[in-house]
Amino acid sequence: MQPLRLPFFSLVLFFLIWFVFPKETISFACSTTTCAAERSPSLLRSFSSAMPPDSQGYSSHDKFLLGYVTDVEGNTDYFLRYVDQSNVLTVQEEMSTAQTLILDLLGTNTYFVYGGDAVDKGPGDIRLVRALVDLKKRYPERVYLLVGNRDLNKLRLTAELADDDMQREISSIPPPHWDPTAPTLEQYLKQKQLQEQQEMNATKSLEHLNTRVNRLKYLLDHTLGCPNTFRFRREELSVLLGVNKSTITDEQVLESFLYEVEDPNGSLRQYMECANVAVVIGNTLFCHGAVDCNTMKYIPRDDTKFENPISKPPAGEIVENLRAWVRALNKYLERGLEDYRSRPYWNADRSSRGGDTLMALQNRPAVWGRSIVSNSYGDGGCITSDHATQIRTDPERIAQEIDNPLVFEKVSSDPLDTSVADWLLQNEIQRVVVGHKPTGDCPAVLSATYHGVEIVSADTSFSDTRADDNRGAAIGIVEVFGESSTDNQLELRGLLRNGEAYVSKFLRLHDAGKVDTCTGDAMLGLRIQHDNLDYWIKAAKADGAHYWLTRGHGRHVEYKTVDKGAIQKELILK
Repeated sequence: MQPLRLPFFSLVLFFLIWFVFPKETISFACSTTTCAAERSPSLLRSFSSAMPPDSQGYSSHDKFLLGYVTDVEGNTDYFLRYVDQSNVLTVQEEMSTAQTLILDLLGTNTYFVYGGDAVDKGPGDIRLVRALVDLKKRYPERVYLLVGNRDLNKLRLTAELADDDMQREISSIPPPHWDPTAPTLEQYLKQKQLQEQQEMNATKSLEHLNTRVNRLKYLLDHTLGCPNTFRFRREELSVLLGVNKSTITDEQVLESFLYEVEDPNGSLRQYMECANVAVVIGNTLFCHGAVDCNTMKYIPRDDTKFENPISKPPAGEIVENLRAWVRALNKYLERGLEDYRSRPYWNADRSSRGGDTLMALQNRPAVWGRSIVSNSYGDGGCITSDHATQIRTDPERIAQEIDNPLVFEKVSSDPLDTSVADWLLQNEIQRVVVGHKPTGDCPAVLSATYHGVEIVSADTSFSDTRADDNRGAAIGIVEVFGESSTDNQLELRGLLRNGEAYVSKFLRLHDAGKVDTCTGDAMLGLRIQHDNLDYWIKAAKADGAHYWLTRGHGRHVEYKTVDKGAIQKELILK
């Protein structure tokens, strides 16, 4: 383990700042902007006295500003908190109701990207998706929606809940191919049978229990990773229909799931029709998963199936030019949706169904570890860790990559890979922004000082697992602001899990590869050694005096507040 994970020239910069420049000149804030709280009463109310007077944000209408949020997953309460503090989005209060959310853009040069995974973890799937689609249709050149795994995997429901599929022998249905530890449908129904026998002192046959409703509940619980979604949908239907949720039947919930993906007017169907796999805006690339040595340049074949292949499938295409690669990924999405529209059910021998390629796109084993949707950065609340490196570079695991697609499931992508960074920089990309994998109570970032590319992993859906919604008080605002789409810097702000405010301004990225270490906080996004332990400097607290440090592995995350001056002195002494 290296004692210090810090680019050398950053140490030189810190030395100059600490010992040479007068302390009153040490300021990384952009002097051309004004305080976001000054122009947003709702933001001021939310942060209250926690917001520092010198907190900077975008204000000039002739500058560039982009807002981003990802993995809201139907949690409309969280989304409204996000909008309340956004400099990019607002709610049209006069047009919105309990049943309908109407959004709008603030400013004339603002952009908004939704990073994917719009559904599954809250009682607002339909309303959130409708609002995003409506905004996209009104601002097609300024609003972009990305597909996530939770969006694409709902295409499965059409064929897997169809009458023909319901006639299959229960014992013949295997567990999900990517998770052999999950129960089979037969095991699930037997457990349900036992539960009903204990609770009602009555026994139903497995055939009697093998209904479409129970089949959907099985899929949600054990193959789609959202055991509460059926209950959430019942709650949402009660709001949409204006009735007590006790009057919403299981069949109504089932039909709602099918309608939203099958019908051309369904919310999730329209979302996917409006969405992209990846988007480039200026110097920033957006996708749901990760750009790594496996996913970069790769386009799957159009006949890729949603299954474990017996050997590594050849690529449909390898595209060297990044923007051409992004266009090819989005065309792949278009063709997959057309395939789904034309034949949404299984064929006669159950060997093929429309949309299989898109279900495969979000499934790592199906594409042999090359999923731009589901590969991911992040480990232990950090952008990467030694634990993640050990798993990724384990010789025994690597040896199995030849013939076992399941060995890609627990691997985290390497944000420090210079071969990937070189390709991105050659194509004038200086920042990659993704979601998919939770990274603690605020986004995890790799500083551009490592290899020229800033990596941002912004899924905060597990900010506080003690809370009912796994988010608690935490809120994360991701915005990119600056002179233009190719000359800008990242700002992260919001509330940590403990309710404290943070405002983090990262380094300015500009001129096709340049990193301005004098504009922004050069400490953010660095890995350091503090108290003989590795930490990432994850956020700057809004009090202006402290950093929020993070370390961890797997799902274990540790946080620590440290005085900024103490950290800088430690680094200089080292």
